[in-house]
Amino acid sequence: MKQANLERVFDKALPLPSKTILTVTEVPERAEDLLHLLASAMVRGFDNHTRLTEIHLPMARFPYIDSKFWHVPVEDCGDSHVLRLFFETPENSAH
Repeated sequence: MKQANLERVFDKALPLPSKTILTVTEVPERAEDLLHLLASAMVRGFDNHTRLTEIHLPMARFPYIDSKFWHVPVEDCGDSHVLRLFFETPENSAH
């Protein structure tokens, strides 16, 4: 997913009710692009007073990615081969 497309998705999905899952069906081919997308997702979440709480991605394509991206748990998406970003609004957030 291109950065401009990611920004549009975030603009439509955020602010979040309490929990939101964004599914990216076109997972970047290059590891650098994936890491940039994950970092952007984390920053956009912070900008909207939400936390990126979980990431699912095709581990077969990105086997070097550890079980965490910074502090966020990373899991295999299985056969779906998509990237899922789980966001949560903290309950004590003043919105």
